[in-house]
Amino acid sequence: MSNSRSIWPVLLTAALSSLLYFRGRELLMVYTNAPGRLPEINTFSHHEIKFADRVRSCEDVLVLESRGVALLACDAGRERWNTVMGIFLPDPASASLYVYDYKDASAPDAGALRRVEMVDFAGEADFHTLGMAYDEQTSTLFAANHAKAGPRIELFSLDLDRLVASHAGTIQHPLIHGPNSIALAGSRELYVSNDHYFLARRSTLLARAETFLGLPLGTVVHLKLSADRPGDVDEARVVARAAFANGVEVLNNTAVAVASTTRSAVYLYERRRDGSLAYASSIPVPFLPDNLSLHGGKLLIAGHPHFPSLVKFTASRHVCNDAAELARADDAMRAYCEQTTATSWVAEWSEAEGLKSLYAGTEYPTSATAARDSKRGVGIISGLYAKGILVWRD
Repeated sequence: MSNSRSIWPVLLTAALSSLLYFRGRELLMVYTNAPGRLPEINTFSHHEIKFADRVRSCEDVLVLESRGVALLACDAGRERWNTVMGIFLPDPASASLYVYDYKDASAPDAGALRRVEMVDFAGEADFHTLGMAYDEQTSTLFAANHAKAGPRIELFSLDLDRLVASHAGTIQHPLIHGPNSIALAGSRELYVSNDHYFLARRSTLLARAETFLGLPLGTVVHLKLSADRPGDVDEARVVARAAFANGVEVLNNTAVAVASTTRSAVYLYERRRDGSLAYASSIPVPFLPDNLSLHGGKLLIAGHPHFPSLVKFTASRHVCNDAAELARADDAMRAYCEQTTATSWVAEWSEAEGLKSLYAGTEYPTSATAARDSKRGVGIISGLYAKGILVWRD
């Protein structure tokens, strides 16, 4: 009995040592990246926050350089329904799709951002977007949807000229239990990240433990879809695991990048002919990476420098952005809503030049995605809980 009791302190010490070793950088960020200490970085020649009075919580943005437009998925309902962060309040609004024409900097904002009409979509009232991918060859838009009815990926046939998205199918599969980001490897071949194994909608406690301990339980799934039946899965298998697997990007025919949010790193994988992935290396970043995008041969990485601020910001948005809720709030919450913001960080990486920070600060909060039209010198940052989008021009 005495031996069994004496072993527990040793095991506890070993577990804590392992946790501190693997989570040391993230714990240090809690201090160094706190608002007030976060370095202010701005490498843009010109930038402005646009459409703050029209859209908010636009987590993902896709820049279509061939047309000079960006696709936005904006979900104001995320303030009341966020299955990743564990916010489950009644009556969330539904997400909407937008097209932003950024080609002419002098064009009036009123006509530059236009809403996309969704047709034949029975689940429109239960649409809560995360990552997206667009196949220009087939005009197919893929959108991760954390619907109340269950996690899924929606397929739309997108007419950019008419601004109409016709619902073409829904992907549901046991391996796609918490879809976060989507990357195309072909018209019917996808990589999809599941950020957690333990979903907050099933157990908030286990989901938080997985997050804070940085457990490598998130997955990347390789999907092959049916050529004849949109939404039908012919093949699906797990090809990688990572702690809080988030953004996914296909870099070329032989490489795939995956953001591990709670390990503050982007993992690089060798992509084999059968779609499987083999770990190659990692890119440590000074923040918690969210989504990834590839433009002009450089990987853009956006994320969250200070997780505690993000958590508090997330939990307060349904009050701060709702006049009725704010009127019922106490003085402390009203003061918080008026004075507090959250942090952002955007960087770019290439094998030749390494990692370079482009933006860090609190002017535009909760950066989730950065994308760029490298030919026109236009870039966009979208925020998980930000009002509007940040547009920069070089």
